[in-house]
Amino acid sequence: MISEPFFLDTPAGRLFAVHHRPAETGRTRGHVLCALPFNEEMNRCRSMITLQARALSEIGFGTLVLDLIGTGDSELGFVDARWALWLDNLASGKAWLDAQAGGCRAIWGIRLGALLAANLHASTEDAKLALMLWQPVIDGKSHLTQFFRVRIAANMDRADVQKETTASMRATLAGGKSVEVAGYEIHPALAAAIDSARIDQQVPPSGTRLLWLENSSPEKRELNPGSRKLLEQWLGPGVCVDAQAFTGPAFWQVHERVYAPEAIEQTTFWLRAWADAA
Repeated sequence: MISEPFFLDTPAGRLFAVHHRPAETGRTRGHVLCALPFNEEMNRCRSMITLQARALSEIGFGTLVLDLIGTGDSELGFVDARWALWLDNLASGKAWLDAQAGGCRAIWGIRLGALLAANLHASTEDAKLALMLWQPVIDGKSHLTQFFRVRIAANMDRADVQKETTASMRATLAGGKSVEVAGYEIHPALAAAIDSARIDQQVPPSGTRLLWLENSSPEKRELNPGSRKLLEQWLGPGVCVDAQAFTGPAFWQVHERVYAPEAIEQTTFWLRAWADAA
């Protein structure tokens, strides 16, 4: 695998990008666009993303990983981040991949990035574009609430700080003020967009192939009930979903560098089978 870092110029600003591609250019079958998770989950997932990109390169696929505007090494600050800008960033990444040999063949989203990936995929209306979702966030509001609790926990033992709740933080945002959590300053517009985002609002076009990959215990090896119910109600006719469970650590949750090889193996096998049948 060859990894090439560069800056991608977009209307919103320059995005730091890494293009992982097969060492032998003639073997390239296409490319995958990766939509990263939210905040600290993004940092915790980077090692797994690189390992997955390496595995995909071995079957002939490149992977483009973008730091969205206001995140990582891209331009602007997190307070400047907006959901619409992030979607535009990903669309610019897809356009760049479409100009490469083989074009963009799949969009891969992780956690909140899965919501962005599903949103972008639905907007393309391209059933030939595969969609791969790792541990998808179903409801943006619940996800943001969990993030707000990081601030509550950090201030719990501080007598000099007024006690807060997730409701009081949302009231601050509703009043037009940003809220800082763990060093991330969240603008009211971004918070409102995440609060209103649900994955079942983004319906893939008929004919789409979808991989839904979710962590489970070794004893059960099955999706949680909420995911099963969502998949039954969300997808329209003609969408072929392959829902799979993998075992291993919840790598997006822990600070230590941990790996879930099953997730990589299952994703690689699925994409190769999809490409062979396409």
